[in-house]
Amino acid sequence: MNHQYEALDAVATAALVRSGEVSALEVVESAFERLHARNPAINAVIDVWEDEALERARSGVPMGLLAGVPFLLKDTVDYPGRRLARGSRLRMDVMGTAVDPWVASMQAQGAIFIGKTNTPEFGLMDVTEPLAFGPTRNPWRTDVASGGSSGGSAAAVAARITPIAHGSDGGGSIRYPAACCGVFGFKPSRGRTTVSAPAFDPRLHSVVASHVLTLSVRDSALAFAIAEASRQYPTSLMVKPLVREPEPRKLKVALITRTLHGGPLAGVFKVAMLRAAELMRSLGHEVVPCDWPIDAHDLHTAFFDRWAYSVHREFADMPDTQRQHLLEGIEPWTQGLARAGAALSPERVEAMVQSCLKASAQMEKFHREWDILMTPIAAEHPVLVGEHAPDIDYATLHERVSRNVAFTPLQNITGQPSMSVPLHWAQDGLPVGVHFAAGSHCDDMLFQLAYQLEAAQPWAQRLPPLLAKEHP
Repeated sequence: MNHQYEALDAVATAALVRSGEVSALEVVESAFERLHARNPAINAVIDVWEDEALERARSGVPMGLLAGVPFLLKDTVDYPGRRLARGSRLRMDVMGTAVDPWVASMQAQGAIFIGKTNTPEFGLMDVTEPLAFGPTRNPWRTDVASGGSSGGSAAAVAARITPIAHGSDGGGSIRYPAACCGVFGFKPSRGRTTVSAPAFDPRLHSVVASHVLTLSVRDSALAFAIAEASRQYPTSLMVKPLVREPEPRKLKVALITRTLHGGPLAGVFKVAMLRAAELMRSLGHEVVPCDWPIDAHDLHTAFFDRWAYSVHREFADMPDTQRQHLLEGIEPWTQGLARAGAALSPERVEAMVQSCLKASAQMEKFHREWDILMTPIAAEHPVLVGEHAPDIDYATLHERVSRNVAFTPLQNITGQPSMSVPLHWAQDGLPVGVHFAAGSHCDDMLFQLAYQLEAAQPWAQRLPPLLAKEHP
């Protein structure tokens, strides 16, 4: 098993385990061999569950769709008896108490959780460099950031430690690290696979969705189908069937390259978009350059106001002594967000709410005309480790983060599905993802397109230098 482990995705691994050709124990042992060899260079996994995972593999797992598949969880999700630090020094002794329903759905299909991945404090950064655990480095070049906030999961999958890892996305936190690390990252439509705590205003929904980062499209589609079929909360949404292949239909694609804030776009993204447009046209799709159907700058401002206000509200209802203790112990970036949120006037908060509602309505109208929106994934390339460190003074760091996070927040506001597809590699050898979005609950359309792109321009055979040294 050892020699073939990293060439297999989760679907293929589970098929081998179910057939009896390999055992779950062999698979998990292969995962830990790679974890111990590769994780020291990238710091992707910050809590290793080796004894528990090996015992689960020995004792037998359900022969389901993920039978024996090693699986990593982002350290923002609950799991009983395991640390739930959420990237914060203040939570190093906090232990999980329950199995998150999304996690339970994967475990019921035979997944074996082998540890937790690194994340910025409370998932609030576009890089993964918490002071509690140190930075996660990109397997393609270790002086480059892995993205955030699911950067640990993205780096672990790129390093072939596991073929699949959990992530969550509240502003691009699955899609951006997927792009940085050359893996596939999908954000589901709001309410499709998970339910989150309501937003601070009853008119707004949560911006966060849980899903996975993977090497193959089919692994992502499978995890989507498992989670959706296992929904344990009331919803009027009909469960979608598992998407297994592309649908050969012509799509109408709007190409937008102007950043939400109107600032500059790195040249590497311009090249990536030109080549992606050529690829899409070669596949028979209509690609038309467009501009935003929303007030882009207003939406960008509203998102960052919402980000800060949400952090403020998380602390606002605590007793004074507890709140003061937390505010003194959290990272400077988190402190700055809390202060910025507290300083927002009621009028500005209401303006932010209205901007979010207006953009949602406008994008629903937009997608009645356009099947797909195609944009860059971010504005800057590369972001080096340390350039967005959370202890940089807040004003400087806020300017850097808001300049980079220039496309992905829109779909968190609107609740629409979106994905980063690793279609381009820059001259410096770093991967560059291309961002695609569709109308609400058109997740199946995105998966069908992703299958088509994967077949036309495969990426899984590309190995980052961290692995290439092992495979001369």
